Amino acid sequence: MQLFSIKDVERLSGIKAHTLRMWEARYGLVLPHRKESKHRYYTNEDLRRILRVSWLYHQGYKISHIASLAEEAIAQMIDKEVRSGVFFVEQMNDMLLASRDFNEALFDATITATILQLGLERAVVHVVYPLLEKIGLLWMNEELLPAQEHFASTLIRNVIIRHINELPLVRTEHQQLILLFGPEEEYHEIPLLFTYYLLRKNGYPVINLGCNVSEATVEEYCKHKQVAQLHYHQLTNFTRMDAEEYLEMWSYRFPNRQVVASGPLVQFIRHVPPNAMLINSMQELLHYCRQPFGGVLA
Repeated sequence: MQLFSIKDVERLSGIKAHTLRMWEARYGLVLPHRKESKHRYYTNEDLRRILRVSWLYHQGYKISHIASLAEEAIAQMIDKEVRSGVFFVEQMNDMLLASRDFNEALFDATITATILQLGLERAVVHVVYPLLEKIGLLWMNEELLPAQEHFASTLIRNVIIRHINELPLVRTEHQQLILLFGPEEEYHEIPLLFTYYLLRKNGYPVINLGCNVSEATVEEYCKHKQVAQLHYHQLTNFTRMDAEEYLEMWSYRFPNRQVVASGPLVQFIRHVPPNAMLINSMQELLHYCRQPFGGVLA
């Protein structure tokens, strides 16, 4: 059984630790377990409940109402929200069915047809991302296995890589580069690959170091290449710093380079250093990547 600290739960749910403690005391949200040291820890089931509550809370439901509900009622609310917000229902349902059955042929045929109809960019925004969100919610409701989620993510990853490989190469020698990476212990690769695709498509000289990249690796690369911009994406955070401290660290180490932070955790950043910028939404990411060549690096 995997155990989680309150900091782990904060990073995964987007709910601050002091808010979690308040919800526990006021509403009995979960009953945390205690180590001999008296520190809180949470089980997989505790985390699953907190993620469900967090998702509904971020949809605008009041915590006092959510906390009063039984687990079955919470699951039904999530299912209702998911059904009401679905784009391209038929394509998503086919890919979801394929994920449940580990049917690679059906999944590949469906996503290929969707991309032919919409193009990769619109397919990712309107079908793939909502599908991944729905899969995550089904996991929270114990209706989908982690293996089924990994199956879908791997096939989506392969499709985006295939489309990246079809783009013309952008020469990076003697160029001011964008360096794209995910922080240490960040393993969500699809947002990085999609950003890499969008930048490459627009002709930017960009290098993608991938996920789980150490600070030392980034610094070593910057010693040998002309990096104009460091761009990292954070979906979870298992670094030793919170999101704002992590941004400040890179801005301080590279004061003459622009630092771009994207992903859900940027919502917790209040102070933005002069050489940094935040990408808070899919719309902002698309705008950032669609600027004329030189716009991002200017």
